[in-house]
Amino acid sequence: MERLVSTRANTRSSLACLECRTKHVKCDAKQPRCSRCMAYDKTCQYTASRRGGLDRAALTERRRRLANKADAQLENVVSETSVAVSDEGINLGGESATGADCMEVFQHASLPAPTPVPENRETPHFGLGGLTDDALVKSYYTNFHHLHPFAPPFKHLVQLSQTSAFNFNPLIASMRLVGHIYDTHQWSESLSSAVEAQISQLKPSDPVQVQARLLYSIALFWYTFKAEAKDQMDAAINVAVGLEMHKQEFAVTFGFRDPVMIECWRRTWWMLFIVDASYAGTLGTMNFKTLHVEPTAELPCEESDYESGTVPVPKTLQDFDSREFDSEDVVFSSFSYLIGAVRCAAQVIYMSPKRATREDSEAIIQSADSAFDAWLLLLPKDKKPVLKQDGTIDELMFQAHLLIHVATIGIHRPLSDLRFNPVEKVSSCAREPPADTPKPDLINVHTTRILKSVNAQIQLLALPVRPFHHTPFTTCMVSEGTLALLSACTYLLKDQALAVARDQIRLTIGCLKAVGEVWPRTARNVKEIQTIARHVLGLGGSSGDVGSTPGSNQVPSLTQSEGEGSTDSLPTMDQDDNVFASLGSFEDICGWINMGVELDSSWIE
Repeated sequence: MERLVSTRANTRSSLACLECRTKHVKCDAKQPRCSRCMAYDKTCQYTASRRGGLDRAALTERRRRLANKADAQLENVVSETSVAVSDEGINLGGESATGADCMEVFQHASLPAPTPVPENRETPHFGLGGLTDDALVKSYYTNFHHLHPFAPPFKHLVQLSQTSAFNFNPLIASMRLVGHIYDTHQWSESLSSAVEAQISQLKPSDPVQVQARLLYSIALFWYTFKAEAKDQMDAAINVAVGLEMHKQEFAVTFGFRDPVMIECWRRTWWMLFIVDASYAGTLGTMNFKTLHVEPTAELPCEESDYESGTVPVPKTLQDFDSREFDSEDVVFSSFSYLIGAVRCAAQVIYMSPKRATREDSEAIIQSADSAFDAWLLLLPKDKKPVLKQDGTIDELMFQAHLLIHVATIGIHRPLSDLRFNPVEKVSSCAREPPADTPKPDLINVHTTRILKSVNAQIQLLALPVRPFHHTPFTTCMVSEGTLALLSACTYLLKDQALAVARDQIRLTIGCLKAVGEVWPRTARNVKEIQTIARHVLGLGGSSGDVGSTPGSNQVPSLTQSEGEGSTDSLPTMDQDDNVFASLGSFEDICGWINMGVELDSSWIE
């Protein structure tokens, strides 16, 4: 399309239309429609200037009324009065307010003060200089931010902490806890208490709650505080859905014309969606609340654009879902492809029958493989390599590929020749091979699919980047492939192929150990996999003490299944009668199978 050239060369319009303001592009302010709106056939509207319209007293009273109404909305998001973004501005009840008015409202609205916390080495005040030099915040950005990049970029957060209408102290407190965990490999009760104190000072529907609680939930979960992690996640989802964070208007409204902050709110919703799916996959449940929300939030941009502050015009979910029809090879961000992978996996799992019969085998192959292959085949050339030209890994694409492959394994394994070893009875995902199996050719298809996905996972883990530093949510994905590979060692592989598989198992366990050095839940899962591997492969020796994982002596173990016995001490493989009961917590790392196909017991009867 022909590039638009402004007729006002070397000048800046003092009044841009609402459409151009929303897109953060230049506007030539032509009347009745600017050139850009004319070219794109958009509705072109301008906000009326307030200059000279109200005196200082009237403006103060107007701000007070709008602030009171805005506060009431944030505290009661399910009431009849809601923030509705339209072409005329934001409608607060019966009074219309422009974008400039809303900026003034939130700049002058009173926000709760941070919780007074005794000043010490772990809990300093978050001043400009303190935040810039805060070692724990820097540790967060160095070690964790790129794994789940939804918080504001560091430089932008420093500015926002001084100028924004929002109170980011709860988010910063969560960052400091995560940074402390990476620095010391220890849990901090004082930093955890600081997070909860800061969150408690926010209004019930402050959107910063979503960011702070989401980050805090991840730290709690992988430090084995499962119940507390769920509470934080549920609260984050409730606030986000109540505020309609999943809608496009939310980011525009609460971003206050700041392109980075608008992008930040978009990322917050989509990361909430991804982590919600990750919890469901890890725990083997389909308690995937955000899946049922219809989002209109635009897709995140590339990480480099976000960090630099040059946020481009965002693409939409509709653009992504119709990418196969684009005449040009449109490239989306890595974040967008991860979102697509989560949606793809969830769709396939929901489409698959919970209790599969022999007749379902072909349908599962067609539906699952079509969705997974489409995601892989539609990747543009620039997004297919996970290892970038500078030798670093594209973390979000790494997660997306792992997710696609673990979902493939979970869907196909119950119908494959990779049977579940009896030691896997400790897991709710364990299945006995049916007596009346599908046709041999279909078994081969399912088995081949699994082996290809396992091999793809191994290739990702073997990328020449060390140390192995990824999100702890890779634990369940890598473990699922390892279980399938152990089954192949038992039932399929021989000679050289078996030797290669044994090396691959060593690789997967080594990668998980690297993650387990930071997160005790992963460390415990490594011990459990080692025990199962010894049993499956017929090896001797002690499995070790599961209770002795790094850092686990400071927090209670919540990995075991509710109502089951303690897993503090695993027996050696000479005690086969007790090995099943001693691994009751293993359900937490093989949930992706449990989310998928369940074999029909009538096959066995």
